[in-house]
Amino acid sequence: MIGLALSTVSGDGFIDNHFSNTLEVAPKIGYKYIEFNCWHASDLTPRTIKNLRRRSADLGLTPISVYGSSFGFSGWSDVGKDVGHKIRMIEAALELGCHRVVATGAGRGQMGGLPGVIKTLEQVTPFAEECGVVICLENHANNNLEFIEDYDEVFKAIPSPNVGLCVDTGHFDASRVNLDDVVDHFRAKINHIHVKEAAALGVPKFVRFGEGVTANNRVIERTIGYGFQGFIAVELAIEDKSNLLNDLRKPYEMFSRYETWRL
Repeated sequence: MIGLALSTVSGDGFIDNHFSNTLEVAPKIGYKYIEFNCWHASDLTPRTIKNLRRRSADLGLTPISVYGSSFGFSGWSDVGKDVGHKIRMIEAALELGCHRVVATGAGRGQMGGLPGVIKTLEQVTPFAEECGVVICLENHANNNLEFIEDYDEVFKAIPSPNVGLCVDTGHFDASRVNLDDVVDHFRAKINHIHVKEAAALGVPKFVRFGEGVTANNRVIERTIGYGFQGFIAVELAIEDKSNLLNDLRKPYEMFSRYETWRL
């Protein structure tokens, strides 16, 4: 199946808003699935997660993933903190009733670099496998997880079916990485899709859907053509949240038809 989800960053940005904006607008537009961006101190606590599950159910929304802070650590003594954080993300996903966690890396060459991502994954992946949770590694521009070669290195070191690629369409455009090449190369490893609009190739600036250069529909259809099953999550990565109903209705109209596609 293919499901269209709304990421809470779309409605609430990066502020600690208890996801209020997203939870308000999502059902009004027709979204059935929601991805929680859990970056703030209280977001992953058992109390908050229990509350989010209740709030989602009351609104007819199904949580599909937990997006957490990036992989990385400043020194050997912090490795355990990163491992513990990612394990808590997995636990929180299960408490929400979903089986997917998403995270990117730190800035390029920072917080342990790509070896740091691999070091944490070595410890976390067995737990994810035991729990039936998939880890979705998202690309970002100027990040330890950015290029095809970065993912080749990770997947060689961590050859687990539970670890895969979350394609962030806008960020690949921002990094000038050809999206067709990404889909063709990782067709068996793509386990999640984030749709976003880059303002221009090679520029890490993002705009409303329909105003940028990212060929989201082509990427989705190419990925589905290879047998992708899972979720497409909408990320409206702009600061202006004053017109959310219109801004988030546009991607719903662009992508909701894929929920009816059958291979």
